[in-house]
Amino acid sequence: MRTKNIYAVGSIVGAAGFIFVYDSANLGSSVKYLSQYYNLSSSMVGLVVAISLLGNFFGSLTGGYLSDKIGRKKTMIKGSLVGLVGLIISGLSWNILSFCLGRIILGYSIGLVFVAAPMYITEISPADKRGQVGTIRQILLALGLMAGYTVNFIFEKMFLLSWNIHFGWRYLILIESVLLLCIILLLSLLYETPRWLMMKNRDDDAKQVLSVFIKSEERVKLVYSQMDENRSLNSEKNKIKIRGGLIYPILICIAFPIFRQLSGVNAVTYYAQKIFAEISNGGSTLAYFQSIFIGLSELIGAIVVVLFADKLGRKVFLGIGAFGMFVSEAILFYFLYKSKISIELSYLVYVYNFFYIISAGAMLTVYLSEVVPTIVRSKGIALTGILNWVFDGIVIYSFPLLNANIYLSEKFHGGFSFLIFSISMLIFFIVILFLPETKNKTLEDIESYWRKKGDW
Repeated sequence: MRTKNIYAVGSIVGAAGFIFVYDSANLGSSVKYLSQYYNLSSSMVGLVVAISLLGNFFGSLTGGYLSDKIGRKKTMIKGSLVGLVGLIISGLSWNILSFCLGRIILGYSIGLVFVAAPMYITEISPADKRGQVGTIRQILLALGLMAGYTVNFIFEKMFLLSWNIHFGWRYLILIESVLLLCIILLLSLLYETPRWLMMKNRDDDAKQVLSVFIKSEERVKLVYSQMDENRSLNSEKNKIKIRGGLIYPILICIAFPIFRQLSGVNAVTYYAQKIFAEISNGGSTLAYFQSIFIGLSELIGAIVVVLFADKLGRKVFLGIGAFGMFVSEAILFYFLYKSKISIELSYLVYVYNFFYIISAGAMLTVYLSEVVPTIVRSKGIALTGILNWVFDGIVIYSFPLLNANIYLSEKFHGGFSFLIFSISMLIFFIVILFLPETKNKTLEDIESYWRKKGDW
């Protein structure tokens, strides 16, 4: 049995992302239970939250190699199995070291899947549906965030704090493990991508997969011939050299994950309850409830992108989202700086998250996986993943430290981080203006565009 509907394929791959975003919300919400159970200092809390990034780094480092070696599909499945092992170790942990070991193993899994999944979606989707299918994954990511915050809100509301400290966080991990097991079973229903099959000279299999998702026989022949020609061009060279037009997409792979993290999204995700408690003067339970709407704002943004990504184009969403993040974070900084704190201020976080999803979230993931030529796609996406996790770690570890700094706290009243984020998004907006558009183009058409800027 194989899934033959391209939107169902996008949903299954998106489900793999669902569980890992669910994990981010899960950890961000339950970290206060963990910190009391293991009696952690403030610096140790930051380390526990960030420790999985060590695994993320090595997962991204090896994700490109494994995706080329065993395939995009098998990398996602094996990566998810590794993640299941990590969750079990964390859930059964007997001390903080064993908990951190489980988090590192889970992080390695996330690194693998986040390299393989965008490549899989890009390589298997027809050109005219690639934007929609790619952003279905973002809808699942938003749902994962909402689910994580909702489950944690229920635990916060229904159970005593003492029970959550001693047992609740373990049950939260158990729920996550069961969900991941279900997703692993769904991943087994997928086809391998035609472009990976062509790389392995399995031409008949590649043509068969193309015919499953492209209904026009003439279109299948055209895409297959482009893939074959592309393979011939790339096979003439024994060693890949980053030169000519290939330099541009590699620079994009370097710059964009840095901008993504400097948007501040993971600082908001991991520390949502703390942020809401501070900016809205609400209690702990209210902060948990408000956090659920972060996922809702992201869901709305993802739906907008799914509906219009292949009509309006990538650059439109990237640009509008970057400018929207700049404005919303600049306003947030201003009100924090002026100490004008009210519950209405928390609405700016929702506005920011909407603009993040339509730009640095959903659209950036789709764009990056499209814009990199097949010959270096696995390496480029792996590089993106590595830089993503490095700067993710820098942001989520430094965010509470900046807020705790006495001078910065007295000078900016908790708004200094948002000043940095808003300036970064203004620079990101300017960079976007110089990007090429990729909508409705085959991957081979995009590669041809870069070749015109200098063959490699």
